[in-house]
Amino acid sequence: MTRCLALLLIVSMLAGCATLPRGPGCVKIGPFGAACLLSPAALPALRASHVVTIVHEDKKDTFLGQLRVDRNAMRLAASSLFGTHLFTIDWDGQTVSVQPPREGLRPKLIAVMLQAAIADPARLRPQLHGMELAVSHEADGSEVRELREQGRLVARIRRSHASLDRAHLTIDIAPAKLHLDLQPMETQ
Repeated sequence: MTRCLALLLIVSMLAGCATLPRGPGCVKIGPFGAACLLSPAALPALRASHVVTIVHEDKKDTFLGQLRVDRNAMRLAASSLFGTHLFTIDWDGQTVSVQPPREGLRPKLIAVMLQAAIADPARLRPQLHGMELAVSHEADGSEVRELREQGRLVARIRRSHASLDRAHLTIDIAPAKLHLDLQPMETQ
């Protein structure tokens, strides 16, 4: 009987793992969840420049980020505050690439979080597997998006009440001890 229960438990755990998508535009988030990227054509067209500050544990980095979205591609180009090119992440609907390759950079996760911040929630929800998306609004008109996995907060995205190209964004991924702050260039 104990062996049967153990076997049943193992099979059910494997079945749960088998339901997560593994495509080129999919990334595992948390122990049970995954998100798959929308095609660029499913995203709002966008040209935005932000000063991006990333805090991971005790390390802080700041760079200039230029996000461009059209029907063919989503591209994030990062440069130092002095203008030196750091990296470019591209999503063409088939492949996520980063040039030049950078150790420790997770381009799929970055692309998924950017899409979670800008995509229409109705289009985004079917791309989430083992995760839920809740959208609310604060008194100042800011939109808050929370990604949860089995009730546990995985990511919180806050977007100021402004057009996407002028919005102030914050993205907190607590389990990864990661905080991103994106200030639009026009307000600097």
